[in-house]
Amino acid sequence: MASAGTVTLELDANSVKLIRELQKAQKQTKRSTGTMSLDAKKAFNSMKDNAVKTAKALTGIGLAAAASATAIVRSTTKAANEIQVLSRTANTSVGDFQRMAFAANQFGIGNEKLSDILKDVTERIGDFTKTGGGPMADFFEKIAPKVGVTADQFARLSGRDALQLYVTSLEKANLSQAEMTSYMEEIALDSVRLLPLLRDNGKVAGEFADQADRLG
Repeated sequence: MASAGTVTLELDANSVKLIRELQKAQKQTKRSTGTMSLDAKKAFNSMKDNAVKTAKALTGIGLAAAASATAIVRSTTKAANEIQVLSRTANTSVGDFQRMAFAANQFGIGNEKLSDILKDVTERIGDFTKTGGGPMADFFEKIAPKVGVTADQFARLSGRDALQLYVTSLEKANLSQAEMTSYMEEIALDSVRLLPLLRDNGKVAGEFADQADRLG
């Protein structure tokens, strides 16, 4: 991609070339006729003035375009870096985080909030596997044995996949809505807002993920 300086130099070179061609034509006309009428002289001078004005305008446009392109690149790079940081915090791959973030955004959950939720999920699981206690102790003691899941199984999953398995396990346990809400709040604050996405083995989340892939 051309830089602002390159654009300016190219436009300046072209404008100088155009002005020189006009001056050359003016001299040739004067030599061939021996003189030049006032009207002809005014016409040539007018063309030169217009050429200078046009060159300046194009240079400004070129600089603006180059600056705009540079700003877009910087903005895109910054966004990509932020996504990488948030996905690492969430213990989730960049691609999976972006797909889930696209879905979560439809329900008013921003990228940072989603990253915090998935981070809490990973930390809660880590607490239980290390100490046998913490906020998830009740789940692993009462729910996990009923549906056939273990703490070791959760520990091997990403933040996103662990949260999905958690919701699927709660559904298999046939809990009431109030019980579901309570368990969701135990694993991560505000995670209950993701329930519409994660029910039915993440059906809605999967649909939004497919849409995100189509949109690139």
